[in-house]
Amino acid sequence: MKIFSNFDTRFREKVLSRQRERFHDDEILILQRSRYHLYFRVFLHLFWYSVFFLVLLSILLYYLESYETIVIALISLVFFPILWFRVGHKLLKYLYDFTIVTPNSIFTYKQKGILYSVMKEIPTNRIRSIQVSRNTFLENAFSYGTINIHADYVENPHFEEDDESAFVIGLTYVDDPLKAKNKISDICFHK
Repeated sequence: MKIFSNFDTRFREKVLSRQRERFHDDEILILQRSRYHLYFRVFLHLFWYSVFFLVLLSILLYYLESYETIVIALISLVFFPILWFRVGHKLLKYLYDFTIVTPNSIFTYKQKGILYSVMKEIPTNRIRSIQVSRNTFLENAFSYGTINIHADYVENPHFEEDDESAFVIGLTYVDDPLKAKNKISDICFHK
C-alpha cells in the first residue's frame, strides 16, 4: 500500500525483486530489526505509557469527579500524540526498516516516520570496516546488537562520521550480529 511517495509498505519487496534479478539467493542477505526491538521498544513502552495514562487518569478523576468528561478528553488529547510519536514511530521502524547486502552494494532503508525516510547505498568496494557491538546486558542475554558499516571517505574527510553520515550504515537490533557480520563479509569481500 502506498500512502505517500516515500511511504510504500511494499518497498522492500520491490527492492528485493530487483536484486534477485541480478544475484542468486545465496548472494543476498536481508537484515531486518530483531523481534526484541518489537518487545523492548514497542510493547514495553506501550505498556508503561498505558500504565502511566491510567494512573494519571484515575488520580485526576478521583480529585475532579465533576469534570470527568473534560479530564478524560484532555488526558486523551495529550496521551495519544505521545503514544504515536514514541510507540508508533518505533513500530514503523520495526516493520519497514531493512538492509539488503549484495556482492555489489549494501542498501539500507530507514522509515523515520510517515513523511520522512532515509535510503543509503554503499558500493562494496568502498567498505573499509564492519563494527559489531553488544553493549548492554539485554543485548548479550538475547544475542542481538548493533552493526556499523564504515565506508571510505578519503575524498571528503571533512565530514563527521556518525549514524546519519553518508559514509556509515548503522544497523540496530540485529539478531546474532557476529553471524550477520560474517555473512556480510562473505558476500562483500569473497567474490
